[in-house]
Amino acid sequence: MKVLYAIQSTGNGHICRAKELIPHMSRRFQFDVIISGPKPQLDLGYPIKKHLKGLTLYHNKKGGMDWTKILFKNNLFLFFRDVISLRVQDYDLVINDFEPISAWSCKLKGVLCFGISNQLSLWKKGITKPKKRFRFTIRFLKYFAPVKIGYGLHYQKFNKKIYHPIIRSKVKKLKTFNGNGIVVYLPAYEDKSILEITNQLPYRQWHIFSRNVSQKKTIGCTHLYPINEDIFLKLLSGADGVITNAGFTTTSESLFLNKPLLVIPMKDHIEQIYNAFSLNKMGVKVLKKFSLKQLDEIDQWLKNPQSIKIKFENELSGLIDQVALDFIKQKFDQDSLVKVN
Repeated sequence: MKVLYAIQSTGNGHICRAKELIPHMSRRFQFDVIISGPKPQLDLGYPIKKHLKGLTLYHNKKGGMDWTKILFKNNLFLFFRDVISLRVQDYDLVINDFEPISAWSCKLKGVLCFGISNQLSLWKKGITKPKKRFRFTIRFLKYFAPVKIGYGLHYQKFNKKIYHPIIRSKVKKLKTFNGNGIVVYLPAYEDKSILEITNQLPYRQWHIFSRNVSQKKTIGCTHLYPINEDIFLKLLSGADGVITNAGFTTTSESLFLNKPLLVIPMKDHIEQIYNAFSLNKMGVKVLKKFSLKQLDEIDQWLKNPQSIKIKFENELSGLIDQVALDFIKQKFDQDSLVKVN
C-alpha cells in the first residue's frame, strides 16, 4: 500500500503533529511526504519529496488576518496548476493534514483522500460552537481541503471520529515545575505591542517568542527569544502560565502540562474563534485583544492563574489502524460496485 502524506506548513502545529505521526505510519505504510505553504520553522525529521507554494494565511500586526496579503500574495494560477499536475494517482491513498493541493487533486482524479487535522473536528456533531454568524464561514474550511473521511482532533471527545490532540514526545518527557515566569507566543502581534503590556506588569518575568529577533534580548523584566523548539519547551516546562493565540498545538500542549492559559484568538481566524470558544467553556481565560485596554484583566489573571485538569489519551496507533481499516473498507466497497456494474 503506497501512501502520500500531504502537510500544510502554515504554523508549526501541522509539522509538530506530523513528526509524531510519521513513526506510526512507517510501521503500516510505504509513503512519501509533500508539504505546501511557507518554509517550516521546525525540522520535520523526514525526507520531503516536494514543497509546493500552496495557499498561505497572512496576519497583520494587530492580531488579525491580513486579507489584502491573503488575496494578492497567493498565486491562484500556480495553485490550480499544481492541483492538475500533482500525481496523486500514483498512490493508493492520500493522508492529508489540511493541505489543499493534494485534497483537490484527489477530488479531481478520483483518488481516495483521508484527512487528519484539528480543523476537521470543527463541524462534527457535539463540538462546542460560537454564535451562528460564524457558522457560514466554517463552510469555507470544508472546501479548503476536502476529504473522503475526516479524523478530527479536539480538546474533548464528542464522537468516535474525534481524537485527542497529538502531543509531541518531547513535551511528554518534560518535567514540569513553576516559578520561571510567563511564556508568551503571539505571532500575530508586534513585539512593541506586547512590550507595552509587559512593561506595565514588571512583577512577573516575561518570555516572549518572536519571529523578529535572531538572538535573545532582555528589556527590563522581559526576555525576547527567536523561535526555537528546545528553548520554548524548556521555558514552557517551568512556566507559571502561558499567553498565546488560540492555535491548537500550543493550547493543547499547555493543557497537557497543566499550565494556566490566557488565550487571545486571532481576529477573523474562524478556527481560532472556535478553539477559543471551546477553551472558554472548559474554564480557560479568553480575551478578544491583547492591549492596554485589557491590562486590568491580564493583571487579574496573572495574580490568580487557573489551570485546567484534563487528560489526553495517546491514540496514535489506534488512529493509524483506523485509517488502514477504513481504506480497506473503501476499496472493498469500490470493488463491489465495479463488479455489480
